[in-house]
Amino acid sequence: MRIHSFSGPAAVVAVVLGLALGQAHADKRLPVDRVKGDFSVMVLGSGGPMAVSNGRASAGYLIFMDGTPRILMDVGGGTFQRLAASGANVKDLELVLLSHLHIDHTGDMSPVMKTIYFHNRAAGTPFPPGRTAPVHFIGPGANGQTFPDLPGLDPGVTQYPASSDYVHGHFDPQGGLERYLHIFSRAISGGRFAFTTQDVSPDVGNADPQTVYERDGLVVKAIAVVHGPVPALAFRIEYRGRSLVYSGDTSSKTQNMVSLAQGADMLIYDTAIMDDLPNGPNDGVFFALHTTPTRIGVVAALARPRTLVLSHITPVTEPRLKEVRRLIRDQGFHGRLRVAQDLKVYNLDRRAARPHRDSPRGTGGGIR
Repeated sequence: MRIHSFSGPAAVVAVVLGLALGQAHADKRLPVDRVKGDFSVMVLGSGGPMAVSNGRASAGYLIFMDGTPRILMDVGGGTFQRLAASGANVKDLELVLLSHLHIDHTGDMSPVMKTIYFHNRAAGTPFPPGRTAPVHFIGPGANGQTFPDLPGLDPGVTQYPASSDYVHGHFDPQGGLERYLHIFSRAISGGRFAFTTQDVSPDVGNADPQTVYERDGLVVKAIAVVHGPVPALAFRIEYRGRSLVYSGDTSSKTQNMVSLAQGADMLIYDTAIMDDLPNGPNDGVFFALHTTPTRIGVVAALARPRTLVLSHITPVTEPRLKEVRRLIRDQGFHGRLRVAQDLKVYNLDRRAARPHRDSPRGTGGGIR
């Protein structure tokens, strides 16, 4: 390596040029290049159900263990595009966690499943056997909530299927809408499209988190939460002494989120509404579906996560995020407070396991 010495104006030019080239090089990094350590989360979608000009995709998060994406947590509209832009390879994806069956949390499920086999082909997975490991889907069971009286609808029709019925309705080889994936996966990569499903009770009276998946040091827990009439779950992912909690969509009317999020390294929370709703026709319904900033603050103050990430940002909350932050702080939460952005990466490194420090400056906590 040659080392050149400059002085005077030439040195200034060299420094400026070097900084510019360094910035250009940094800008070429893909989001996946920012994944470090053994437990990370990448935001694929930080928005809500409405298409808006800020371009946020609907809900979705990709969880990395030891640098490998193993878990997809919700997969709403736009998350496929964000996955493409991220540079991540999901050939080894293991779990899909569905918080509930609204389209803004499931809409890109099929495109992502299909790309698993393209990623295996691109990665040179031996052909055959290709990928044979199943994808495990975990989501809420049915709650039996029926439709109100609607013209032409038979009485007793339920609003939501169980997650297993939803997934089989897409992928079952006997009659799923996308059953062609079973032959497509073999043709593309020599692999076998295989999946399993698991329904978790949506009964919010079950106040204790239950372990729904455990393998190789990875533990996934779930608890039912209130989301109006919708069967809904929140999830907690634990790995190597660190923990990530995701509220899904919920009004947080029970203490279940407090129970699930106790001492978590990171809590990702539904931030769709303000305290002063309703402010339009029938907007009161959103109080039954989502959490106000004040209630987020109460839950966070009680659960004391090291970092609180506000997500599921909507046109209601986007222009008022400063107020959202203030309302949360007013309830006594002193940890780190962040607003999610699509393709943002949070690394939960070993320093995140340090004891909680209750101070106005937050906890440090190794969240980057």
